[in-house]
Amino acid sequence: MPEQQFTVIQAIEHQATACARVGSALYASLLTGLAADYLSGGVTAELLEGVSDQPLHDAIPLRYLATAHRLALTGDAPELVPHYPSCGGQWAGADITDAFLSVVAHHRREFLQGMLQNVQTNEVGRAVALTAGFSMVAARHGLPLRTLEIGGSAGLLSRWPSYGYDTGESTAGDPESPVQFDASWYTGALPALHGAIAVVERASSDIAPIDASTPAGQLSMLSFLWPDQLERRARLQAAFRVAELDPVRVDQADAGEWLAARLGCGLPDGVATVVFHSIVWQYLPRSTKDAVRAALAEAGRTATPASPLCWLRMEPANAEHADLRLTSWPVSGCADGHEELLAHVGYHGADLRWLS
Repeated sequence: MPEQQFTVIQAIEHQATACARVGSALYASLLTGLAADYLSGGVTAELLEGVSDQPLHDAIPLRYLATAHRLALTGDAPELVPHYPSCGGQWAGADITDAFLSVVAHHRREFLQGMLQNVQTNEVGRAVALTAGFSMVAARHGLPLRTLEIGGSAGLLSRWPSYGYDTGESTAGDPESPVQFDASWYTGALPALHGAIAVVERASSDIAPIDASTPAGQLSMLSFLWPDQLERRARLQAAFRVAELDPVRVDQADAGEWLAARLGCGLPDGVATVVFHSIVWQYLPRSTKDAVRAALAEAGRTATPASPLCWLRMEPANAEHADLRLTSWPVSGCADGHEELLAHVGYHGADLRWLS
């Protein structure tokens, strides 16, 4: 079904299915209850209808859930705290729709504001796939990397060299980092990691960046996690600690304009420039996507073996997994570059299956 055909109720039901599939039984159950409230013309319909003409694309159901989660994390939603493991509670499988709707009734202003806030988890687990791609680029070209991230949120994925990775056969990153990805993150064929990867420059941008060093920024990101997924929460909190020691600036800018400016300065010799993003493309306006492609194509025409350009991205393939793809320049006789499918990977970074 094309994205524009999704209605609000279809977006809620789709998100419930997705939550059940990737490990949040709590949200799957809650969304089922909220779907019923929507269909009966309740407050869920009042708040969600009309917010976006692309409710699935803009993750409207997740904005709704995150607003309540944010209130629970600050202690302002006592009805939900006993049921949310992220708040020290325990969900026993009961229907908590009434408790959720009670929070909505008491905090209508916060929900009206929350429905306008884009979903930003900056899921650190996606670094598993990206680092495999970076390692391949570094080994293939024998050059240090210059990484340019679009849709960077808080820049946690630009800090990928400061996390540790171990496939069981090869390693990369920092073995002492509080963020570690062991062999359980990989399945089937394994990528070849190459230890410490030289990076000479890291830059990131986002239309609405989050400052992960502030309590408000951290609360916002934690609220978009699902309350019964405590491992994701612990991993994000560990990434906050890494961010304190490894600063990366995230420029507030449109992705297309920012990338055009960065690449327009030329590709430096002796460095492989890698533009990257993960679960970002769907949120970009068509004009921004066109500008990103144009900036890459223009820079690609100037790429040489001594100054290659790569476009690494982890983006949705289907309901089950995302694809990790790499487009590289220069390619003789091909202005569009050479595209490769490197891996399949779960949306939160787990179950990386290397294909290349």
